[in-house]
Amino acid sequence: MKLVNLDPAQLVVSHELSRSGSAKQFEDRLRSSIEEIGLAEPIKVAPLPSGQYLVVDGTMRLRAITAIRDANPDAFKTIAAYVTDYERRFEIRYQTDIYQDLLPSQLAALVEHLHKTERVRKTDIARYIGVSPATLRNYTGLWRLLQRGGLFAKIVELMDVGVIPSSNPYAWLRLTSDGLRCVLKDSFCDGESIDAWVQGRISAARQGNTLRFTTNFVEAATGGLEPRFYRQDEDLRSVKRDLGLRRAGDPQLFDVPVTPAVKSKTERNSRVKRDVKTAVRHLSNVTRESREPVLQTAARSLRKYLQ
Repeated sequence: MKLVNLDPAQLVVSHELSRSGSAKQFEDRLRSSIEEIGLAEPIKVAPLPSGQYLVVDGTMRLRAITAIRDANPDAFKTIAAYVTDYERRFEIRYQTDIYQDLLPSQLAALVEHLHKTERVRKTDIARYIGVSPATLRNYTGLWRLLQRGGLFAKIVELMDVGVIPSSNPYAWLRLTSDGLRCVLKDSFCDGESIDAWVQGRISAARQGNTLRFTTNFVEAATGGLEPRFYRQDEDLRSVKRDLGLRRAGDPQLFDVPVTPAVKSKTERNSRVKRDVKTAVRHLSNVTRESREPVLQTAARSLRKYLQ
């Protein structure tokens, strides 16, 4: 899928490809999020003979941007979008719904399994799901939090229920265990014990009573601590932050080439075909051998996409 920037006036919405409905509270949160951090995920569109583009996925995001532009006409003069095939619009809409309905922790586990166990490149996974390399990198961060276990895994659980945004796991990963406890105690728990606060927020969120913290709040709370509360010194954290920004802006930096670059078009095409063939073989193994229905469905769909 090709990533382009489109004028909002070029976009057309179809009720056939829109979700049946959404809570006003969710749409208000979505608008606030886009106002705060921008459009994290490009919408998906398909070209029309008229020169306009049909919105395949992202009608709520477009609606939020339209509301922002009504208040501030200078905002979002262009909108980032992945261009897909018009003939595949319903298939892509269905595939997107599958992934949108997964929790952040489930997506993190799925991405890591496909990449590490089945050797599917993360760029291929990102392209298929329709997310940016930066967002896929966040799933890697979520997986690392889960692997650290303990209170770090509880942070992911708080992300699953919407208490803490899942958009910046690296704000938490940079902390030591003592640093994490310091942040929760000083900025979140409001006098409660950490364990009681975490369990109380999770239970309340599952009953529909969610207290939500913004990305800016999390970054402020986890930043500016004493050096002993971080896993690395400030200079190294700055280098990694700059690299993360470069990766977000340049997808070619997202995956380190595992084979030397080739010069001729024939050689490049041959290597691409070989990589695709290997990925399809591994995905076939997942479809055949995995006991997890989510993994089977995702692997089968991604294999079909690559073929």
